[in-house]
Amino acid sequence: MSKKTLAALLLCSLLVGAPAAAAPLKTPAPAPVNIRIWIGGETLSSPTPPMLVKGAAMVPLRQVAEALGAQVAWSKDRNNRQTVTVTRGGRSAAMTVGSSTLRTAGRTVKLIAGPVMKDGVTMVPLRAVSESLGSAVAWDGLNRIVRIDDPGELPVIGTAEQLQQLLKKSQNAYGSNFIANERTDAVPAVDQAKSNDSAAADGAASGGDYSRTNVQVEGVDEADWAKTDGRFVYQLSGNRVQIADIANPSEPKLAATIDYTAESGFYPREMYADGERLIVIGQQNSGLPMPIDPGIGGPAGAAAETGSSAAFGSGIDRWPAEPMRTTVKTLIYDVSEDGQPKLARETELEGSYVSSRKIAGALYMVANKYTDVYRIMESGKSETTEAATAFQPVYRDSANSSGLKRLPLDAIRYFPASPDTSMMVIGALDLDRPDREMQVSGYLGSGQTVYASPKNLYVAVGKYIPSGAAYRQETQVYKFRMDRGSVAYEGEGLVPGSILNQFAMDEYDGFFRIATTKGDMWATGAARSTNNLYVMDEEMAVTGKLENLAPGERIYSTRFMGGRAYMVTFRNVDPLFAIDLRDPAKPAVLGQLKIPGYSDYLHPYDENYVIGFGKETVELPSKGMGPNETTAYYQGMKIALFDVSDVSSPKQKFKEVIGDRGTDSELLYDPKALLFSKSKGLMAFPVEVREIRDKNQKPASGGFPAYGEFTYQGAYVYRIDPQKGFALQGRITHLTAEDMAASGQYGYDYTKAVRRILYAGDTLFTLSERMLKANDMNTLADQGSLTYPAPPQPAELYAR
Repeated sequence: MSKKTLAALLLCSLLVGAPAAAAPLKTPAPAPVNIRIWIGGETLSSPTPPMLVKGAAMVPLRQVAEALGAQVAWSKDRNNRQTVTVTRGGRSAAMTVGSSTLRTAGRTVKLIAGPVMKDGVTMVPLRAVSESLGSAVAWDGLNRIVRIDDPGELPVIGTAEQLQQLLKKSQNAYGSNFIANERTDAVPAVDQAKSNDSAAADGAASGGDYSRTNVQVEGVDEADWAKTDGRFVYQLSGNRVQIADIANPSEPKLAATIDYTAESGFYPREMYADGERLIVIGQQNSGLPMPIDPGIGGPAGAAAETGSSAAFGSGIDRWPAEPMRTTVKTLIYDVSEDGQPKLARETELEGSYVSSRKIAGALYMVANKYTDVYRIMESGKSETTEAATAFQPVYRDSANSSGLKRLPLDAIRYFPASPDTSMMVIGALDLDRPDREMQVSGYLGSGQTVYASPKNLYVAVGKYIPSGAAYRQETQVYKFRMDRGSVAYEGEGLVPGSILNQFAMDEYDGFFRIATTKGDMWATGAARSTNNLYVMDEEMAVTGKLENLAPGERIYSTRFMGGRAYMVTFRNVDPLFAIDLRDPAKPAVLGQLKIPGYSDYLHPYDENYVIGFGKETVELPSKGMGPNETTAYYQGMKIALFDVSDVSSPKQKFKEVIGDRGTDSELLYDPKALLFSKSKGLMAFPVEVREIRDKNQKPASGGFPAYGEFTYQGAYVYRIDPQKGFALQGRITHLTAEDMAASGQYGYDYTKAVRRILYAGDTLFTLSERMLKANDMNTLADQGSLTYPAPPQPAELYAR
């Protein structure tokens, strides 16, 4: 069977992990579907053709079950309704005629359309049945073919000798200097990923009057420095998590503190909060005992038996296999009604934290584990096994046991077309089934940038491949299907160039889109930079491409919005490209706008307007680079509202510049710092302002524009309207007059730097490491504040 047919069928009804409207089916209005269905490479033939019900592809039960090699059993429920159970290889899917639910793997999944009877034939949703039985489903929209097959399996490493051969192959392929940086013809899609819009960040649109984290894809939560569930605010403060009760904004109070100071080597990084659970993700660094050499006083390997360390070499040249172990540690707390956290579960996953995603009750974490290539390659036969043991990642899940386990070589896979020396480790948790152990997958090959749709996880890694005297830039993208706490490899794709960040990737209507920059913007000739956009099908094959945009520039930001993409490139001026992606075979530029400045982040206002956040620039002559050469220098922070209602002619409708050269905002490199609510006409973000007091000041030495002096740090709160533009409602700071007086040219009390702005009800909450402050959303009048206890000093820690 094919190992490449690994994707999500756009015709079908099942959206695993996300609820869908599910009224009981009445008599459907079948729509003919002109598609072909291939199962295991064979065409599915049936006297009853497929039909569409509410956008879901329905197929005859008997034929699809036979093609999948599944067994069918009928029974009646207590309401005397016909229930069918389809089983294969330990998996099952149970459905009732007239009901829009499916039972599989011990849980109930809501369907858009359940099984129905048509002329005496039972018609079932194709994706729901196929994926519940472990099959992979792919939709080829260009050829109108549905392919169903068993998931492709990557080969396993298996032995220490095979590991050595793979590492040798990687070194030969990439050399010692390898660097891993860090409308269409498709039928209706009902489970596509939606680009983030106001609903993604606007709590009122999501079933509660409080703000959510500004995430890339609606329904795919991302961990952040702070969260709120409308009743409490959870935030990091140094090595602690503070839980603030915000029920009474005029008197916010500290409900609880989780202090990790005494937990040696643990550093909390991010968190999730969903009203029931608090999930803290951090990095755990653990020192391991030195093994004792037999030649200098004792037996080596007592610790090695526990899997914590191993020895290598001989005599005084022996060294610990793992003198320091780094793991991604996840702490899952149940939170009581009064905000008290109770640790319910903890996991560890060896490697450095890359990213994570939470989709409904499932959590997915990606880590990179360093490989000591020299040690493995240079080990002799007697040491090969020990070196390979140290290569195997450890993990732990308190739901199963308290001890560390190793992922064995026969469970670690590799990418045949792209061997690598590092290891990507993925941990998946079904949070709603605490008795189910974390699923751990290991792949020889690192991960760098993560993008996730509600169904698929994409991990990209940039590579520089030796090509003659130069290097060739490529981006490898690995695709995994996510299913309520489990992942399955689906395929991989390769495109030229490198990506900027996660916003350079997107999934829509079953197609994956990715924007890259290839080459060097300061080079000339063939090495000069170009910018490109590629569209890939569900099997990660390129179906369309748009290349050679803005030569000599690089991508500063990208935003995909359904059938369009907006891309900002920059060197001296800011071209904003509007790109048509409705035909995945022929992406095309619809229009462009060239203006001074650039946008580091693009945020959708709606389908007609896009907000850009970046820097204003000034263009000055370049000394020593020719009489007509110029260089652009960034100035203050710039926010702009682009009118894209006429995509052939985008316009910058409004612009606002904050401060002078040196002004910055966390938003420019972490979009989670943005608070945006279209329904409230609200936009807020933190800014560190620097201003030139003397506007007549001459340029600094060398003709460079002067930097401003520090004058402010805090939240800028705007009212935004596409007809009126930006209106600064006010500013909120945590710095007192004394703090400002004590600040210098480049420094202030950074523990009072506002990092996030949230809202609950009619109150804005600004958060810094030292305090939480509440302000009326309409007037910005002070309501109350909470100062967190100062962290313990070194002497106090020593006393503990």
